[in-house]
Amino acid sequence: MKAVTMNALRPGDQLANPIIDAYGRVLLQKDVIFTEKLIKRLKDFDFRYVYIEDSLSEDIAPQNIINERLRVEAISKIRQTFKVFDEYDHQKHKQYMLERSMNEVQSTVNEIIDVVKSHDEILSIMSDIFMFDDYLYNHSVNVTVYTLVLARELHFSDRQIEEIGIGAMLHDIGKMKVPKTIIDKPGKLTDMEFEVVKEHTTYGYDILKQFKNIPQSVAYCAYQHHERLDGSGYPLGLKEPNIHEYAKIMAVSDVFDAVTSNRVYRNAFLPHEGLEILYSGSDTQYSPKYINLFRRHISIYPNGSYVALSDGRKGIIVRQTKVPDRPVIRILEEQDHEIHASQVYDLDLTKHLSLVITDCNTTPS
Repeated sequence: MKAVTMNALRPGDQLANPIIDAYGRVLLQKDVIFTEKLIKRLKDFDFRYVYIEDSLSEDIAPQNIINERLRVEAISKIRQTFKVFDEYDHQKHKQYMLERSMNEVQSTVNEIIDVVKSHDEILSIMSDIFMFDDYLYNHSVNVTVYTLVLARELHFSDRQIEEIGIGAMLHDIGKMKVPKTIIDKPGKLTDMEFEVVKEHTTYGYDILKQFKNIPQSVAYCAYQHHERLDGSGYPLGLKEPNIHEYAKIMAVSDVFDAVTSNRVYRNAFLPHEGLEILYSGSDTQYSPKYINLFRRHISIYPNGSYVALSDGRKGIIVRQTKVPDRPVIRILEEQDHEIHASQVYDLDLTKHLSLVITDCNTTPS
């Protein structure tokens, strides 16, 4: 199968993977044949890519470190917990509902931790970018998975991994206190509106620090994930020595997922562009140690995506190697001409170091 953009999708193309929404509902079943009306419908819902069946890439499969069941369950638990905090005050007779929600979050985090620990391969993210439509909760899951992968590679203790996992899952809980009209505003925020959005870090901290069974470090994840090494972040403008390590790790995961996700006010950046954004702030806003770790363990050119090489050749990512930015590519075009099916071949970029990927998802129309 291969990933194609909405502009490259054509009537008659066949869906290779079911499309699932954030509630676990199947929007489109596998093997559906696309029509012009169906393609327009997906565009209206701001889908960016779909996987379609293709004879030259039928052996290619996307990588998902967590399956659909676990992702949908995690989104459900986050949604439920956020709403419990939003709808209920903190009187003692309602405390049990909050405690129960926190226990469910902890249980879900531990399930994700088990999956992350059992998978040593490169983490691929593309298939999750466009299958789920509830940004806030899906973003929280993505940040949790990215953060846990980094924590694993940093050889954190089991206690630390659980703490940072819970912190990642709840890092944006304060956004429940920000007016939805501001969160969902399609245009640029005014200075005053941005000041309101920035308050979500303080709201989140105030919520989480009330729980005696939640470590202070978890609350700091909500409080400091927008702080930057040079002091340019918020809410306190802390500099590198005073920012909690969990928050510095989470900043990398948070920014990458935010810029590579569709938002109401802009289209998503491609994964390699998201990494470039992180590197542009390396050592000033984000820790180069954690950016480099992210690059080594998160695939920025996922299986099934269409790429262009520096020598003009184009093809589909077949599989990952030990070097995330040097995958194996099935070459389909040379010198702007399609190769005959019988002459298609695979190229391992780890064996051709003079070649680099110059563009991603340049799917032929």
